[in-house]
Amino acid sequence: MNGSQVELSRRGFMAGAGAGSLALGLGLAAGAKAADGKSMIDVGAVTTPVSDVTKLPDAYHLLNVRLETGFVEEKKSWLDAPVIAHTSTELKTLRIAGGKIAEILDSKAAIPAGTATYDAQGQLLLPTFRDMHIHLDKTFYGGPWEATLPREHGRADRIAQEREILPKLLPLAEERTAAMVRLMHLHGTTVCRSHCNVDPVSKLGNLEHLKASFERFKDTLDSKIIIFPQHGLLASNSVELMREALKSGGVSYVGGVDPSAFDNAMEKSVDTTVQLAIDFNVGIDIHIHEPRQTAIPAFNRIMDHMEKNKQLQGNVTFSHAYSLAELSKEELSDIAARMKALGVTLASAVPLGKDAMPLRELHEAGIKVICGTDSTMDWWDSFGNCDMLQKANEIARIQYRSTEFEINRTLGYATGFVTPLNDKGEQVWPKVGDEASMNLLPASCSAEAVARLPVRNAVFHKGKLAYGTLPKAG
Repeated sequence: MNGSQVELSRRGFMAGAGAGSLALGLGLAAGAKAADGKSMIDVGAVTTPVSDVTKLPDAYHLLNVRLETGFVEEKKSWLDAPVIAHTSTELKTLRIAGGKIAEILDSKAAIPAGTATYDAQGQLLLPTFRDMHIHLDKTFYGGPWEATLPREHGRADRIAQEREILPKLLPLAEERTAAMVRLMHLHGTTVCRSHCNVDPVSKLGNLEHLKASFERFKDTLDSKIIIFPQHGLLASNSVELMREALKSGGVSYVGGVDPSAFDNAMEKSVDTTVQLAIDFNVGIDIHIHEPRQTAIPAFNRIMDHMEKNKQLQGNVTFSHAYSLAELSKEELSDIAARMKALGVTLASAVPLGKDAMPLRELHEAGIKVICGTDSTMDWWDSFGNCDMLQKANEIARIQYRSTEFEINRTLGYATGFVTPLNDKGEQVWPKVGDEASMNLLPASCSAEAVARLPVRNAVFHKGKLAYGTLPKAG
């Protein structure tokens, strides 16, 4: 690295985890082996806190930024009407100050002498990505490779495996979380919601480590925590542990999991979860993987509570909710109308190999749809790479046509539906005053970015460089 660019170097990239721990590097160390002979991800000693490796000044100009400006219609001889064939863009100069976009200037605008100035080199600017359903507290990532083991008794096998694994991984929890946060940054994500186990094995240990990790990354990551009774709220007698976790502070949501399949007591499980949320004035994010026969009554019972408790309205998330894929159009329309009226959010990890989740239908019905990675290379699933742009790509391929307009629209699943253009092709982002949390990618437009999944060369969080390289201008 020379003086012509600001860069988070390989050591700087690892340094983002904070003093005294280890974080993920960018590749495999030649010959690196664990004690058992398995290859390990390259990790290095960390000596520098996050704030010292984000080297951009508080105010600077960013030149040659490609912004989308509208859709381009063209008439084709074989089509009856004009169609959107391309997306128009313009190069602009942005002035970043105080973590926000302070000005959007013509690309030829004069820059005051002595101003810190960097060159985006014509790359496309997109909003930051958001991983809104992930388990950052538990993973094999950052350590020796381990694939998911077969199971014979469904989720019971995974819970038994967790009871064995969690005590071994607890001392490594912050290291592994740091590895995943850096992986998120590499893929352009600077906003997340993470579930965190609260169970009789790890008790509040995972929560303490996750809070410490998020404090370390506070300059480059906006985060919220969902306490999650993975082993069943009632089945594992975790209610008091959940109360302890809530009393400790820093928790935004009460989680829950399959009140019929895990707790075998849907009404009591749902009612207890809701009461915890009300008592501590937090939201609810409940995993329900169950079939429609038990899942839909559970969803409706939660919404019954929401109608009686206004504080829950707009603050409840149904996660996974595979049962919605089993409903007829009329049934889906009915429950979607109730969800919309109460402000229920749907979170999905875009499951592959299952009945396609009706994400597009729910989004177009006015439901807030958020997406996430869910498991990342852990004992529940060997896959998961923290790339939310890939999730948008998967949704585009499953539920949308491969046209300029429709691929463009799927970007919103990665960004929380903050998109450069609205459905009418009007430029709505970025605007002066917007937070400077954004990505620079080598793509001509959003549709190309979703379809081709280019590298994220510079990732910004509130004006700071969270990951990547940014050359100086001139």
